[in-house]
Amino acid sequence: MAKRDSIELDALSYQLIVELQRDGRASFREIGKRLRVSPGTVRARYNQLREAGIVEVIAIPNPWRMGMDFHATVGLRLEPGSVEGAVAVLAKKREVGWIALLLTVYDVMFEVAMSDSHAFGEFKQALWSELPGFISADVFAMWDVRKFRYEFGMTEAKRPIGAGRKADRRGARRAIKGRASN
Repeated sequence: MAKRDSIELDALSYQLIVELQRDGRASFREIGKRLRVSPGTVRARYNQLREAGIVEVIAIPNPWRMGMDFHATVGLRLEPGSVEGAVAVLAKKREVGWIALLLTVYDVMFEVAMSDSHAFGEFKQALWSELPGFISADVFAMWDVRKFRYEFGMTEAKRPIGAGRKADRRGARRAIKGRASN
């Protein structure tokens, strides 16, 4: 995801993010009760966070339980100047879950889930020839995932109200710049 204009997050924003991480299906009323604010406040803050690209509430399927027995992360090495073209090709592939631009070793990394290794073999044969500037790739096939949850940066300075320190609703403000990508 592209960088976004910075916005300020206060203690209530962090609390809401924590609540959404716990249960993204909880109603604004339920969250409001836990945070001791009105459902309207929760809804308004959620909409601000969503519109700013800070949060996204989505369903995350388990590929193994859906019959996709091949799951891998792939690191690509590309010729200089070809990253955007390669990303454009990858973004069109429904098998690709996320795409990241890297600073070291690989230029691009992405995740793929497929029915089996044979399907991936066919996919990669076609993909390598389609990617502009392709030099090489390393495939990191997974046989299990033990943790798949993002709980970013709840440091002492950002810890929500009621998590071991006192703060008023305004809380300590910190400028946060957008998010890098899932």
